[in-house]
Amino acid sequence: MEKKTDCCFCVGKDWFRYRVGAVIISEGHALFARGDSCGYYYMVGGGVHIGERSEEAVLREAFEETGENFIIERPLCMIENFFDGDTALEGFDCHVIEMYYLMKPAEKKEYTVRSVTSGGDTEKMCWIPVDKIDDYDIRPVIVKDIIKNIPDGFCHYINDDRK
Repeated sequence: MEKKTDCCFCVGKDWFRYRVGAVIISEGHALFARGDSCGYYYMVGGGVHIGERSEEAVLREAFEETGENFIIERPLCMIENFFDGDTALEGFDCHVIEMYYLMKPAEKKEYTVRSVTSGGDTEKMCWIPVDKIDDYDIRPVIVKDIIKNIPDGFCHYINDDRK
């Protein structure tokens, strides 16, 4: 299969990416990914390929990371995310447009598929109790509030973690 190109580019020390995220909640837990070397949790998802619809991308990414198919309930929100790069992006000023979808699994289960990020980090899936979400390092940070208070309609957020 031909490798597709993500909507991502660098200009000098500026890095931009178009990403999708899956907000998957079951039995009071939210599903997150965590890279072995990054040290924090993030929503299941990844880069949108050039020419790919965001709905297709979130379904593909959720399957690649878990080995399971999920159902899209609805578009949830868009986050404009600004942060200082770390690990593979050390020294970069990062800007990511993130389209999140509320999704549901057939059932809450453990996922053993370990995927690899575009930066080469091996990641695993983790269920985090929604009522304990503030105890975890989750990025972007605004995701904690979104998970605790799922908006009724589509929302737009700006998350700025630059120092």
